[in-house]
Amino acid sequence: MKQSHLKILLLSDENGYLDLSSVQQKLDLTMSSLRKYVRQLEKDGLVARSEKGLVLTEKGLKLKKTILNLKTKRDVPAYLITDPSTGQPVPVSFRSYAQLYALLAYDLVDKTLVDKHIAQGYLANWARDAVGDEYLASLIQSGGVKNSNDLLSYLKMILQLVAVEK
Repeated sequence: MKQSHLKILLLSDENGYLDLSSVQQKLDLTMSSLRKYVRQLEKDGLVARSEKGLVLTEKGLKLKKTILNLKTKRDVPAYLITDPSTGQPVPVSFRSYAQLYALLAYDLVDKTLVDKHIAQGYLANWARDAVGDEYLASLIQSGGVKNSNDLLSYLKMILQLVAVEK
Protein backbone atom coordinates (compact mmCIF):
# COMPACT_ATOMS: atom_id res chain seq x y z
CA MET A 1 0.00 0.00 0.00
CA LYS A 2 1.35 3.41 -0.93
CA GLN A 3 1.70 6.31 1.46
CA SER A 4 -0.58 8.40 -0.72
CA HIS A 5 -3.34 5.82 -0.18
CA LEU A 6 -2.94 6.06 3.56
CA LYS A 7 -2.80 9.84 3.58
CA ILE A 8 -6.32 9.79 2.18
CA LEU A 9 -7.50 7.92 5.29
CA LEU A 10 -6.02 10.61 7.53
CA LEU A 11 -8.06 13.28 5.74
CA SER A 12 -11.38 11.71 6.68
CA ASP A 13 -13.50 13.56 9.23
CA GLU A 14 -14.08 12.37 12.80
CA ASN A 15 -16.82 9.99 11.57
CA GLY A 16 -14.65 8.55 8.80
CA TYR A 17 -16.32 10.36 5.90
CA LEU A 18 -14.19 11.52 2.97
CA ASP A 19 -14.80 14.70 1.01
CA LEU A 20 -13.02 13.95 -2.26
CA SER A 21 -12.76 17.57 -3.40
CA SER A 22 -11.13 18.51 -0.09
CA VAL A 23 -8.78 15.51 -0.26
CA GLN A 24 -7.90 16.39 -3.85
CA GLN A 25 -6.94 19.94 -2.88
CA LYS A 26 -5.00 18.99 0.25
CA LEU A 27 -2.97 16.28 -1.49
CA ASP A 28 -2.69 18.18 -4.78
CA LEU A 29 -3.86 15.20 -6.83
CA THR A 30 -5.76 14.95 -10.07
CA MET A 31 -9.27 13.61 -9.64
CA SER A 32 -8.39 10.56 -11.78
CA SER A 33 -5.43 9.71 -9.52
CA LEU A 34 -7.58 10.19 -6.44
CA ARG A 35 -10.29 7.90 -7.84
CA LYS A 36 -7.63 5.28 -8.60
CA TYR A 37 -6.34 5.47 -5.01
CA VAL A 38 -9.87 5.27 -3.62
CA ARG A 39 -10.58 2.15 -5.72
CA GLN A 40 -7.48 0.54 -4.20
CA LEU A 41 -8.61 1.52 -0.71
CA GLU A 42 -12.01 -0.04 -1.46
CA LYS A 43 -10.32 -3.19 -2.74
CA ASP A 44 -8.24 -3.35 0.47
CA GLY A 45 -11.41 -3.03 2.55
CA LEU A 46 -10.43 0.31 4.08
CA VAL A 47 -13.08 2.48 2.38
CA ALA A 48 -16.68 1.77 1.36
CA ARG A 49 -19.41 3.65 -0.45
CA SER A 50 -22.50 4.68 1.47
CA GLU A 51 -25.56 6.79 0.77
CA LYS A 52 -23.59 9.78 2.15
CA GLY A 53 -20.52 9.10 0.00
CA LEU A 54 -17.22 7.50 0.87
CA VAL A 55 -16.61 6.37 4.43
CA LEU A 56 -13.84 4.49 6.18
CA THR A 57 -14.70 0.92 7.10
CA GLU A 58 -14.02 -0.44 10.58
CA LYS A 59 -10.69 -1.67 9.25
CA GLY A 60 -9.93 1.79 7.81
CA LEU A 61 -10.86 3.50 11.07
CA LYS A 62 -8.54 1.15 12.98
CA LEU A 63 -5.65 1.95 10.64
CA LYS A 64 -6.29 5.69 10.91
CA LYS A 65 -6.40 5.43 14.70
CA THR A 66 -3.14 3.47 14.67
CA ILE A 67 -1.36 6.11 12.60
CA LEU A 68 -2.62 8.88 14.86
CA ASN A 69 -1.60 6.94 17.99
CA LEU A 70 1.88 6.33 16.65
CA LYS A 71 2.33 10.01 15.86
CA THR A 72 1.92 10.92 19.52
CA LYS A 73 4.72 10.17 21.94
CA ARG A 74 3.70 7.93 24.81
CA ASP A 75 5.39 5.72 27.29
CA VAL A 76 4.95 2.17 26.05
CA PRO A 77 5.81 -0.75 28.31
CA ALA A 78 8.63 -2.94 27.04
CA TYR A 79 7.76 -6.16 25.29
CA LEU A 80 10.00 -8.92 26.61
CA ILE A 81 10.52 -11.82 24.25
CA THR A 82 10.32 -15.19 25.93
CA ASP A 83 10.66 -18.74 24.71
CA PRO A 84 6.99 -19.80 24.59
CA SER A 85 7.83 -23.44 25.25
CA THR A 86 9.73 -22.73 28.50
CA GLY A 87 8.59 -19.22 29.47
CA GLN A 88 12.24 -18.24 29.89
CA PRO A 89 13.09 -14.69 28.85
CA VAL A 90 15.37 -14.13 25.88
CA PRO A 91 17.69 -11.15 26.43
CA VAL A 92 15.77 -8.99 23.95
CA SER A 93 13.05 -6.43 24.50
CA PHE A 94 11.63 -3.43 22.65
CA ARG A 95 9.46 -0.43 23.44
CA SER A 96 8.56 0.82 19.99
CA TYR A 97 7.82 -0.26 16.47
CA ALA A 98 11.11 1.30 15.36
CA GLN A 99 13.01 -0.92 17.80
CA LEU A 100 11.05 -4.01 16.75
CA TYR A 101 11.69 -3.18 13.09
CA ALA A 102 15.44 -2.93 13.73
CA LEU A 103 15.46 -6.26 15.59
CA LEU A 104 13.75 -7.99 12.68
CA ALA A 105 15.46 -6.17 9.80
CA TYR A 106 18.96 -6.73 11.13
CA ASP A 107 18.35 -10.28 12.40
CA LEU A 108 18.99 -9.32 16.01
CA VAL A 109 16.29 -11.67 17.28
CA ASP A 110 15.40 -15.28 16.54
CA LYS A 111 12.50 -14.84 14.10
CA THR A 112 11.05 -18.24 15.01
CA LEU A 113 10.44 -16.90 18.53
CA VAL A 114 8.74 -13.81 17.10
CA ASP A 115 6.67 -16.08 14.85
CA LYS A 116 5.51 -18.00 17.93
CA HIS A 117 4.58 -14.74 19.69
CA ILE A 118 2.56 -13.77 16.63
CA ALA A 119 0.86 -17.18 16.39
CA GLN A 120 -0.05 -17.23 20.08
CA GLY A 121 -1.46 -13.70 20.01
CA TYR A 122 0.98 -12.19 22.50
CA LEU A 123 2.25 -9.60 20.05
CA ALA A 124 -1.31 -8.73 18.99
CA ASN A 125 -2.20 -8.06 22.62
CA TRP A 126 0.84 -5.83 23.14
CA ALA A 127 0.16 -3.91 19.91
CA ARG A 128 -3.45 -3.30 20.90
CA ASP A 129 -3.04 -2.67 24.63
CA ALA A 130 0.35 -0.93 24.83
CA VAL A 131 0.68 0.80 21.45
CA GLY A 132 -3.00 1.36 20.68
CA ASP A 133 -2.71 -0.44 17.34
CA GLU A 134 -6.01 -2.23 16.88
CA TYR A 135 -5.29 -2.55 13.16
CA LEU A 136 -2.19 -4.72 13.62
CA ALA A 137 -3.96 -6.74 16.32
CA SER A 138 -6.81 -7.46 13.91
CA LEU A 139 -4.38 -8.32 11.09
CA ILE A 140 -2.63 -10.84 13.33
CA GLN A 141 -5.91 -12.33 14.54
CA SER A 142 -7.27 -12.65 10.98
CA GLY A 143 -4.05 -14.16 9.59
CA GLY A 144 -3.10 -11.08 7.56
CA VAL A 145 0.14 -10.95 9.54
CA LYS A 146 1.15 -14.51 10.27
CA ASN A 147 4.95 -14.37 10.64
CA SER A 148 7.91 -12.07 11.24
CA ASN A 149 8.30 -11.31 7.52
CA ASP A 150 4.69 -10.10 7.32
CA LEU A 151 5.26 -8.10 10.49
CA LEU A 152 8.42 -6.54 9.07
CA SER A 153 6.50 -5.41 5.96
CA TYR A 154 3.75 -3.90 8.10
CA LEU A 155 6.24 -2.11 10.35
CA LYS A 156 8.11 -0.68 7.37
CA MET A 157 4.89 0.68 5.85
CA ILE A 158 3.56 2.16 9.09
CA LEU A 159 6.89 3.70 10.17
CA GLN A 160 7.37 5.34 6.78
CA LEU A 161 3.90 6.83 6.91
CA VAL A 162 4.26 8.08 10.48
CA ALA A 163 7.65 9.64 9.64
CA VAL A 164 6.18 11.46 6.63
CA GLU A 165 3.17 12.69 8.60
CA LYS A 166 5.10 14.16 11.55
